Amino acid sequence: MHRRKQFPGFSRRILLGAAGASLAGRTMAQPGFPSRPLSIVVPYTAGSSSDILARLLAPHLGNELGQPVVVENRAGAGGTIGMGYVARSAPDGHTMALTSSSAGPINRALYRNLNFDPVRDVPLVYQTNLSTNALVVAGNSPFRTVADLVARARAQGQPSLQYFSPGNGTSQHLCGVLLAQSAPGRMEHIPYRGPAEGLTAVIGGEVSFGFASLSSIMGLLRDGRLRALGTTGANPIPSLPGVPTLASAGFPRFADLVVWTGLAVTRGTPDPVMRRLHAAIGAALATPAVQERFAQIGIEPAPAMTLAETEAFAERQVTLWTELVRDADLRAD
Repeated sequence: MHRRKQFPGFSRRILLGAAGASLAGRTMAQPGFPSRPLSIVVPYTAGSSSDILARLLAPHLGNELGQPVVVENRAGAGGTIGMGYVARSAPDGHTMALTSSSAGPINRALYRNLNFDPVRDVPLVYQTNLSTNALVVAGNSPFRTVADLVARARAQGQPSLQYFSPGNGTSQHLCGVLLAQSAPGRMEHIPYRGPAEGLTAVIGGEVSFGFASLSSIMGLLRDGRLRALGTTGANPIPSLPGVPTLASAGFPRFADLVVWTGLAVTRGTPDPVMRRLHAAIGAALATPAVQERFAQIGIEPAPAMTLAETEAFAERQVTLWTELVRDADLRAD
């Protein structure tokens, strides 16, 4: 998946289109929806990039729907606990999941003995944003470039370089696996229970490097506690001047590894409710406050899609990530 370049008028078209869709969604929704407060279940810990996004969107989505929207963290098992909770919830649209590349298609490929399907049983309603992962080291690390790090991993007589991830099978873990495959050397994966623990570990010198979403590390980059050596995706990040893409640094497979996040519901949710939620989410994303905050924390809004296009996108993602998990010979159960 390639990053979409912004162009003049893009945000305005999103705003106008979402406003019209919101009005249409209100006329199509079945009577009584929503009839009570709604919840967004985040399958990761507080402070994660998914949690940040959910708490940013919740009040604006509540304004669109006329009911409060609360955020619940149900972390564990790589995101499958929270997604399983939504899969078993009433299919009425009041319980949503903050899903992602990791929580949906990656987990579908990794966890082959789940009693639910995190893509089919928790269908995507709206792709909210794209997110770039960055390869980071501690601010005082001797590694100044990806080449420095790779050379150290290949050096004879040296212990393995350890890299963190926020959990097995996350997009950050798979980025680390891909780097280890693309630059053969001694690299050892150390999973943590969330991004905060992993970032603390690299800052404290417990591990040498790792991948993290930009939204979770911008403050740490600004104050010098972390240093970014490269980013996933095809294009450099404007907010990280001088930081190359990993693709331009000699690792072309990273060009397509831009991850995404979105909101999903329980399978069987009525179509009118799906349309209402789709329209409301689009309108919430189009508010200036959300767009400004996205820009501040390095989140790129996803191109607007219809429900049918969203469904087709989800199917393509299953293929993309399943192939990567298979290539990496990963399994979580």
